[in-house]
Amino acid sequence: MTKPTRADTTKKEPAASEARKREDELLDEALDETFPASDPIAVHPEPEDKPARR
Repeated sequence: MTKPTRADTTKKEPAASEARKREDELLDEALDETFPASDPIAVHPEPEDKPARR
């Protein structure tokens, strides 16, 4: 088995960055929907679509 090259490891970073950006957007939306309430924000994420198993 070979070690991953630097190019291999950088391909995963954009996906992680996009996931973090999406999480931030969801938190911002939840905050906007609950402000100016005194209760903490509640986030109810939609279930992720998973590919069907074969």
